[in-house]
Amino acid sequence: MALLKVLVFSEDRAFKDALKESLPHARYVCDEVRDKIALLHALGNSAYRLVILDARTVAGDMDVVSLLREHGNHHVLFVVPENALASAVEAIRRGADFYLTWPWRAEVFRQVLAEWEREVSAGEARWEPADLPVLGDGAVVGNSEALRKVFYLAERVAPTDSAIMITGETGVGKEMVARAIHRLSPRADKTFVAVNCGAIPETLLESELFGFRKGAFTGAVADRAGLFEQANGGTFFLDEVGELSPAMQVKLLRVLEDGRIRRLGASEDFQVDVRVLAATNRDLREEVKSGRFREDLYYRLNVIAIHISPLRERREDIAPLLKFFLAKYNQRFKQNVISINRDALFILMNYDYPGNVRELENIVQYAVLLSDHNIINKVSLPPQIFQRVQLAIGGPKSDHVISLQKTEEEQIKNALLKYNGNQTEAAKSLGISRSTLWRKIKTYQLENFK
Repeated sequence: MALLKVLVFSEDRAFKDALKESLPHARYVCDEVRDKIALLHALGNSAYRLVILDARTVAGDMDVVSLLREHGNHHVLFVVPENALASAVEAIRRGADFYLTWPWRAEVFRQVLAEWEREVSAGEARWEPADLPVLGDGAVVGNSEALRKVFYLAERVAPTDSAIMITGETGVGKEMVARAIHRLSPRADKTFVAVNCGAIPETLLESELFGFRKGAFTGAVADRAGLFEQANGGTFFLDEVGELSPAMQVKLLRVLEDGRIRRLGASEDFQVDVRVLAATNRDLREEVKSGRFREDLYYRLNVIAIHISPLRERREDIAPLLKFFLAKYNQRFKQNVISINRDALFILMNYDYPGNVRELENIVQYAVLLSDHNIINKVSLPPQIFQRVQLAIGGPKSDHVISLQKTEEEQIKNALLKYNGNQTEAAKSLGISRSTLWRKIKTYQLENFK
């Protein structure tokens, strides 16, 4: 493990000397500050992993603890005199991770540090990209069972020429999966052409897909190849295929049946060799029943069906997606945002993402541009997501910022109920260590909650 930077907030020389003597010097580097202004300045100019607060220097100003949750991705150890344990409870409620009484025995302090180091190591391991399954070149990432099924299907069918129908809500990543299938296929060195069937007016769509001959219509001043010809030898992706008109459905069916197209204004056909992938956010089976979509075309396109669940149903994928998009926008904007603090991460993990992966990407892009000191915190996030998180977890419908402590308590209760009180499984589902869960159970007095 690399050297761990510790910041000590205390006016007591004896306290600081005792702390430094107790720290394992081979693994820690320690800085110290005496007042709140210096504390915030230090946090703004360096990335600390642990902040140790002397309760006597805090002197009842518990806003210091709250401020620490807004400035950085660190843990907070609150050190309190033995006769003032009430302030330790308040500090934990404000966001401190754990507390210790003063004066301490060096071996007890080192034991607390050892437990904290294990948590740091576990947290870092969860975020290692090498541990995450990816599809193709890594543009589609995730760790959920639902996405693993997508990966499995995509990798099995990619080497074939079978038609594939990819379904899912807007923004789940249907085109990204289609591109990954192309890159995994024998056609990977050929062209991938994508068209959104709902974005082009019907009067123009036929000429876009099939091309035209010079003089076919006003403005056709030269021959032009359509998208099917441009995709010859490669892969053609029809996004939002459910938007096609009945007339265009007939023309598409002909291409799928015999691989032949005819440019507008031409008298001869042109043979094309394309692998067709299609996608829709509609229920095409219902569209077939209602007569809005041709049944024969549906079965031509739906040889292999791949469904991508909405992001709200696979929250395990949020963390790897955050990591992927952070790297992407750090590179694009030449930034160095290295982490997300606990409160911001809690909000991001509990938001419902009506726009799915596309919305998450937009949020990360926004946050990277607005973050200070290389860390994303709550103020880096778009303000409109706060109320939506509040409503999603059933909190009071008011305009003030949600109580993260209350929502955290509800999440812990839900996890304990889901796993019948099994703390190991509950901690795993929450993405925290068992020891952290136990401390939070004590904080929220949930020892007998099952």
